[in-house]
Amino acid sequence: HSSSRGHDIMPREVSKRSRIMSRIHMANARDGCGASLPYEMIIEVLQWLPVKYVYRFRAICRSWAALLSSDEFRRTHMAAAKAAKRRAPPAKLLYISPTATFDSTAVYSCSFSPSSSSGRPRDHGDLLFTIDGARGNYVEVVTPAPCNGLTLLYDALDTAYYICNAATRAATRLPPSTDVACDSSAGLGFDARTDEHKVVRLINGMLNPKDLDPVRCEVYTPRGSYVDCRWRPAARGVPSSLHKFVHAAVINASCNKLSPVFANGCLHWLMTPASFITTPSVAIVSFSVAEETFTCLRSPPFWVPGAPPTSRNWSSGEVELLELDDQLCLVRNRMPHGSNTLEIWKLLDYSSGDWLLNHRISLSGHLARDLRQSQILRVIGSFGSYRSSRKKIIITTSMHKIFNKYQKMVHTYDPRSEALETILSITETHSTPHYGCPTSRFSFIQETLAPVHTTDEEIALSSDLAKATREILLRLPAKSAIRSKFVCKQWFRLVESKNFIQSYFQHKNIDRKPKVMLVVKSTGRLGFSFAPLNKCLQEAPSRSTLLDTKVVCSKPCHGLNLVSTETKDYLCNPCTGFHRGFSNLGPNLHLRSRMPKIEEHAFTVGNKNVGLTFNSLTREHVIVEIFYHRKDFESRQYDMSCTLHWCNTANAAQEHSVPPLPVNDMPPAYVNGMLYWMNEPRLGQSCEWAIVSFNLAASTFDVVPCPSWFARWSSRNRCRAFVVELEGVLCAVLADPVADKLDVWKLEHGRWDRAYTIHLEASPGYSLKTCVVVPLAVDPDRGKILLNTVRKIGLYDPVEQTIENLYSLDQVPVASSAHLKFLDMPSTSSGDSLTCSKEESVAEMNRMDSKLITSVPMLYEESLACYSFVRKANCLW
Repeated sequence: HSSSRGHDIMPREVSKRSRIMSRIHMANARDGCGASLPYEMIIEVLQWLPVKYVYRFRAICRSWAALLSSDEFRRTHMAAAKAAKRRAPPAKLLYISPTATFDSTAVYSCSFSPSSSSGRPRDHGDLLFTIDGARGNYVEVVTPAPCNGLTLLYDALDTAYYICNAATRAATRLPPSTDVACDSSAGLGFDARTDEHKVVRLINGMLNPKDLDPVRCEVYTPRGSYVDCRWRPAARGVPSSLHKFVHAAVINASCNKLSPVFANGCLHWLMTPASFITTPSVAIVSFSVAEETFTCLRSPPFWVPGAPPTSRNWSSGEVELLELDDQLCLVRNRMPHGSNTLEIWKLLDYSSGDWLLNHRISLSGHLARDLRQSQILRVIGSFGSYRSSRKKIIITTSMHKIFNKYQKMVHTYDPRSEALETILSITETHSTPHYGCPTSRFSFIQETLAPVHTTDEEIALSSDLAKATREILLRLPAKSAIRSKFVCKQWFRLVESKNFIQSYFQHKNIDRKPKVMLVVKSTGRLGFSFAPLNKCLQEAPSRSTLLDTKVVCSKPCHGLNLVSTETKDYLCNPCTGFHRGFSNLGPNLHLRSRMPKIEEHAFTVGNKNVGLTFNSLTREHVIVEIFYHRKDFESRQYDMSCTLHWCNTANAAQEHSVPPLPVNDMPPAYVNGMLYWMNEPRLGQSCEWAIVSFNLAASTFDVVPCPSWFARWSSRNRCRAFVVELEGVLCAVLADPVADKLDVWKLEHGRWDRAYTIHLEASPGYSLKTCVVVPLAVDPDRGKILLNTVRKIGLYDPVEQTIENLYSLDQVPVASSAHLKFLDMPSTSSGDSLTCSKEESVAEMNRMDSKLITSVPMLYEESLACYSFVRKANCLW
């Protein structure tokens, strides 16, 4: 079989198991019955299947085809494959070899075991597919360890790169680079934040005399947004301070044919001391695939910084990098120095640069003679668990036999028994005997559904007409853009694509101006809907529009908002109307008691505190809910629990460890993947103000000290403290009702600095004596601060110290006698009426008003974000 761009090569045979399942499916369809299984169970079964069965199951029905082709299932399948890696049999070996036609390369697979019939090494494998156009005599494997399932190949004669997925049998050729170089080196990496592979190429010795850069870095993204088939410069380039190190790394990689190694999110190139007058203290150039930045790592212990290097000690293959057990390692071949050993050093820590000698492989036995006599020796990786007795290290060798014959061998080494075993021995015949055979022909096969390039549909959308359509759709309102999906299939794919959704979000929110929408009553199932602020200003609210349920809204988090009631949370996109409800009753609901009335204000919804965060790696929103089951301010005793809701799954909430400190009743702030709460100093052992943080990536809580200016809480201190996010920075707010002002402090670079002081004594409607005032956002143009009391929203001018009202419920008579009676307010005409101070009366009215609200203001971002699941299959067969 042959592979062209983008076409997967699948086996033609149909297994007996598939035929049986097909018959069962037809029988069930004929009888009108089927084995109905929950959607989650179907996913649980399918995620463990080998790739070839996943492809076959796409033909069952359209819903399965959409499910098994989705990015979400691809990531789930990859995670399941990694989880089963240590329990599964050893992965298969991939190797490439020239074909008889010269202009194609054959890709084979074989298992990590000798031939079952004779016990001797295998002399061939199973043909997977061929790559037409790749000059077989000159093609080598750049990535011995596959990068998230993909392998990078290089055709030295045609100076062309290929990406292939052996599991899906797909291959693609990358476009040529416009830079002509004397020396270059490329590697394949993976950006976990964007879920994309990147090919990174370092270039030395530009032949263009007008180009003064001694080194250059370029990047190609096979599945980038609207692929335009070109390489681009790295985002931050090569720093001038690292030019000499990058130059030395490229020389070493080019002369000794040492490819970079991808580990811990970075590509690593090894330098050679022979390029310097004295041995440097750094040995490795590291390139972050996500950040596209360079750094250097310390040299191993056997380097002597400052000593004069000798070039004879740095021949081809003496020292090479390796990824082993998901860690960066270094292989040192001691045979040129008279010692028949290979040393494997492991990098323990990136910051300290400490190395540890992890393995020493002895090559003194009879079987090791072939390894000692080989011209090229490479350690390409391992299979099996590190602690398991099945762990084997894979060593490949290459030796020129006679005339046009080359012998390629693969060996396994057992670290526990120190046994060497040859599992594969093949002889290649080259039509050009004087050409030096490629150093590496071998890699691993990893079960993955990772695509090798942009799909044909995405390529079709990159036409001039599609680009013009895209620019028009980017300027439409969100609801209009959603409706345009139904114009045709091309528009549907365009609007549904992840790249368009991201571009729409960036285009609509580039000015970073705060946008306000109101949550109003609705006759629908939710009980509320969203309305633009200007529309609500034109239409005065009436008694019939009174919200039935008290709601609290979060600030937008990557295009979505969280609207919380006492019993449910709703993930919403107010621009499109998307919503998804999550029950938040919490565990042991019968043990919960209601909040004391003195604790209720416009920003509380029962005994819980809920926040919305975002995982940049999985591109998923997560709801973090903290429930109070007990809260006693007199004894300072409390009992709380914490649960997490992953918004991209239908699974129930999962319990999590509780925060180290009790949190207060104000909503948390989201900043760069972290959630922050102000603690509750009236509970627990400490009376100090502090901030509780939650790192979603690490799934851990921590404590951040408050600004030193914050006074210690006491029963006589009536100040309220909470956290907000302003201009992308965490801010701590101290509300002083006596001085009627808000002190806002911002945390930047690990240091607290005063940001704003908001004086409210001249604005009775925003007095801290009667309401809670929250700074929502800062206008980037005028520097005014948007303030929210729920009943009022206004712009505060820090210079004039005045507030411009944008919306006020007090201007509309929404409360009636019926509403007052519903709240069981004491009658002032009765002899049993309560007496209280003016300030207490106003405070009580504020708590009452928090329930008599026609609308709740919220900030939003124009976005198309949503979570759409493939429709659940009714039957398994």
